Amino acid sequence: MKFIICVLLFVLPCTVTLAQKFSYNQGEASTKNYYEEIPYETINGKMFVYPEIAGVKHKFLFDTGAPVAIDQDLGQKSGAKVIHTDIAVDAYGNKDSIKVMGIDLKLGSVTFNNIPAITLIPAFYKCWGVEGVIGSNLLHNSIVSINAVKHIIIITDQESKLALSGKKSLPLILNEQSDPKVKLTFGDKTELLLGFDTGDSELLRISEDGMNRLKKAGACEVIAKGYGANSFSGAGAQKAADKYRFQIPVITLCGYRFENIITESNKQVVPGFGTKILNYGIITLDYINKKFYFEGIASTTDLYEKQWPFHPTLSGDKLVVGVVWKDSSIGIKPGEQITAVNDVDYSHINLCDLLNNKSILDGKETATLTIKDDKGVERKVQIDKR
Repeated sequence: MKFIICVLLFVLPCTVTLAQKFSYNQGEASTKNYYEEIPYETINGKMFVYPEIAGVKHKFLFDTGAPVAIDQDLGQKSGAKVIHTDIAVDAYGNKDSIKVMGIDLKLGSVTFNNIPAITLIPAFYKCWGVEGVIGSNLLHNSIVSINAVKHIIIITDQESKLALSGKKSLPLILNEQSDPKVKLTFGDKTELLLGFDTGDSELLRISEDGMNRLKKAGACEVIAKGYGANSFSGAGAQKAADKYRFQIPVITLCGYRFENIITESNKQVVPGFGTKILNYGIITLDYINKKFYFEGIASTTDLYEKQWPFHPTLSGDKLVVGVVWKDSSIGIKPGEQITAVNDVDYSHINLCDLLNNKSILDGKETATLTIKDDKGVERKVQIDKR
């Protein structure tokens, strides 16, 4: 089982593997024939809800790519009991023992009882004020529909309430924690199995192996090669390596077409697609009947957009150059510090500010960077989207 613990801060997520054999698909709703419309908030594509525990509301991340999680102190205060212990292994091989508690929590008017919840809450979740995660194992006996226009998550056990009959669907593939996975079609007929992960705010994440498979099938084209690192975890920064930017002419999802998608490969990644897809339609996860639905706003959507010639990332309290695309010739190197963007000071940055505010390049087509090299010498570099 995979638990996504890394934030997408210009980055791809890393994973934690829960090593022991244990089914997280336990517990159930306290009632039958329920239908709840749960409002949610978003910050940079992350989804947040407010379940009740012991009569008090708490802020939780809504993450279909993870199991339910709870802050250990909150779990103990609510009277939850430890029902299992597990071993978490992160992307860099670091191991840690974690407890699993059986918790009761309320969404809307429905209480879900005895839900296994891991007690692993990354430290940076405090930036959002998050005390837990609503994961897919809580939803395993429900049908869940996410409407980004209305900002609601519908949770029900009544298929008729969602008028799904006759709509195109894909088989929903589930595991021991009910992570939802579906096969997307790339090009004419090449399929890749990807998880739908609301803990990821991007559109796609594909491994280098997946990219090579698509390339061999003629379903994508590499358009740039880069070098550097733009992800990190609690264990530290990703090692610098070659990366590839590639363009996918068409992806088909439940009969809807997405064209001219540009994305990037990563060696260490669990393939998936994130909340950006919700900009283009409603997703329904029928955990009961193991079906996935997508109801698009348009039958065909062109997703082509200009790209920046580099990616920034975080190193300690400094903003640095992460990945540089080798065809860009912009005169910066991975690891150099970015001290200002358009004369806005970024010489010392706060992780929480980055998590809660828009990207430093958001809405821009051009920008002037102040770059400091390893000798402390500063220079200005202009970059453009292209």
